[in-house]
Amino acid sequence: MPLNESGEFANKSIPDAERQSITASTKGCIIGLSRQALINDDMGAFSTLATAYGRAARLSIEVDVYALLAQNGGLGPVMNDGNTLFHASHGNITAGAAIGSNAIDADRVAMANQKDPSGNEVLALRPAVLVLPIGLGGTARQINNGQFDFDAANKFQIPNKVGGLFRDIVDTPRIAGTRRYLFADAGVAPTIEVAFLDGQQQPYLDIQQGWRIDGVEWKVRMDYGVGAIDFRGAITNAGA
Repeated sequence: MPLNESGEFANKSIPDAERQSITASTKGCIIGLSRQALINDDMGAFSTLATAYGRAARLSIEVDVYALLAQNGGLGPVMNDGNTLFHASHGNITAGAAIGSNAIDADRVAMANQKDPSGNEVLALRPAVLVLPIGLGGTARQINNGQFDFDAANKFQIPNKVGGLFRDIVDTPRIAGTRRYLFADAGVAPTIEVAFLDGQQQPYLDIQQGWRIDGVEWKVRMDYGVGAIDFRGAITNAGA
């Protein structure tokens, strides 16, 4: 925004619908083992339980992120403007098409045309991460890494217009069907955020020795919240 003749900076407000909040919650569990069980653990299996539960705590974040995307038939959570994360009014849903060079290029163009909250400036975002069902991962990598156009009849005559578009391709069994998601670099245009209480990103592990009962207990917990914060850095396509 240009300065006026007096060199004064103008105030710029953020619309209420652009303000998103994330609520943190606690997830955890307790593992209790008797002294006798520990003594009889010749294979050392019990000694690795705490590590396994710590890993499970981190995996719970992944589960929650995909559960957030799966809301409302794969269109994500409802934002403060009353619309789902992926919505026609957000301009981040493209016409359903099977994954291919032309379809990915249409997704790319839709993301590039997103505008800032004021609606005045085109953001020209570029997709960096493709997330899709596990069964489509191989095809997605062929499209991304191929030298020639994946859709063309004469493949060896037409260069691949979307070659190398994605930095990462994440194919996961946590997404069913054919729906795909394209995300811009999270450092440029974040879409989903994981917020940790007091910035603590590692699972908290506490150990308590039994007194009345001869044994030990491990307690594992994490305090975090997952939420959608902006729709502009993501595109979805139902596929075919």
